[in-house]
Amino acid sequence: MFNAYQYLRKNLSARLSVWVLASVTVLYLAVFVVMFIYTHRTVREESLEKADEMLNGTVQRIDNMMYQMEVSGRNMLWNIENHLDNPDAMALYGRELVRSNRNIVGCAIAFEPNYYPEKGELFMSYSYWSPEIEDSVVTSHNPMEIEPYVMSGLPYPGHNWYFIPKKVGEACWIRPHAATDTILSSIITCGMPIREPGGRTVGVLAVDISLDWLSKTILATKPFPNSYCCMLGVQGTYLIHPDKTKLYHTLIKSVMKDEPDPRMGDVVNDMLAGNSGRSAVQLGGEDCYIIYKSLNQGHWSACMVCPESDIFAPNERLRLYMVAIALTGLWVILFFCLFFISRQLQPLDMLEESTQRIAKGEFDQTIPTTKRKDEIGLLQNSFSNMQKSLSEQVKEIHQLSGLLKERNDSLSEAYAKVQESDQVRTTFIHQIADNIIPPTKVIDTAISKLYHSYATLTKEDVRSLTKMVMAQIGIISEQLNKLTEISTNKKA
Repeated sequence: MFNAYQYLRKNLSARLSVWVLASVTVLYLAVFVVMFIYTHRTVREESLEKADEMLNGTVQRIDNMMYQMEVSGRNMLWNIENHLDNPDAMALYGRELVRSNRNIVGCAIAFEPNYYPEKGELFMSYSYWSPEIEDSVVTSHNPMEIEPYVMSGLPYPGHNWYFIPKKVGEACWIRPHAATDTILSSIITCGMPIREPGGRTVGVLAVDISLDWLSKTILATKPFPNSYCCMLGVQGTYLIHPDKTKLYHTLIKSVMKDEPDPRMGDVVNDMLAGNSGRSAVQLGGEDCYIIYKSLNQGHWSACMVCPESDIFAPNERLRLYMVAIALTGLWVILFFCLFFISRQLQPLDMLEESTQRIAKGEFDQTIPTTKRKDEIGLLQNSFSNMQKSLSEQVKEIHQLSGLLKERNDSLSEAYAKVQESDQVRTTFIHQIADNIIPPTKVIDTAISKLYHSYATLTKEDVRSLTKMVMAQIGIISEQLNKLTEISTNKKA
């Protein structure tokens, strides 16, 4: 079984690679933390700026379009107010106004009850694009023919598009129907009071534009996949919203009061006050950013809801890419370190093997030199020189050992001969000693006899004993001469 700890303990290149990898990993982590904090902040700011600019552009387009409608209405209003004495011309002015701008779906010119007695109690002229004949504008003076499902049961003076401009006394954008109706109207109206030269309000010019264009413009403002826009009217009613069930008769306050985030209340109040801004909130249990802008002179608001997950989705993808690149880079660094360090430390492995061979007494294995000028190169060349020096010294030692062995063999042989010679001498001395003892005993016996029996001995006996003693002394002298000769040879 592979033991990483033991492998690291025995492998210097692996340990160095791990240390390098650990250092690089710490550096990577520090860089990633800094980059994540910076990119998180930058992505949030750039994304919100992008959404803010997109919403601002949308609001600007809507304001421009509404201003164009208002200018067209004001231009036609001048003609109407200067020809109040000609009620039949109202149909002509209405048709001309509708034809002047394709975004205008209808134009109503309505007057106070009994203003034109010859036309009846209520007189209005409504011009609109014919649904049957393409590019044709038709005019009707009968409200029941225009919108029978709206006008039935309620004369036009009771509708928003008439009484609100009359009450305000200036041009304003309104929902066209009464506050009590249940119709999901698809138009909004720019209402302008019609005044006589004396300043008395005698009627209203109402220019209708389709909410389809506004809806497409607002709902197309989608900087992120799950973001959406909506538009609020007076008192916070939804004019445009992706969820059509909330349109017209749902107040944003009644929807937002169920949200637990208290910041939503501040955002709603700020929007209804006609202010612009953005805020981080929790909507439907999801963290979001709400960007809102006022339009129609602060009477309406357009807001954009951007989920935080969408805003930071590029950052999350970038983080995944960075992690993948970092891991790949760490593996490449590890492989490169193992390869490069192992290659650089390869001479150390060779030197380690050489030292083991030298420790075993194998001095004849040469260590190659290198041209490297670093520490490892110097160490390898030093080891090579040391090996050559040791090899030469070992050869000299072997030669001296051989010579000493030869001399030792000669000395051993000489010593053996000396020992043998000494043994022979010792044997010879012992033999001489043995040869001297009998004559000595004879001389001792003869002298004792002469000493004790001299008075009783005859001359012949004395002469015989003396001759015998001299003969024995001659034998002893001969043996002593041989001993003297051996001693002289030994000293030599």
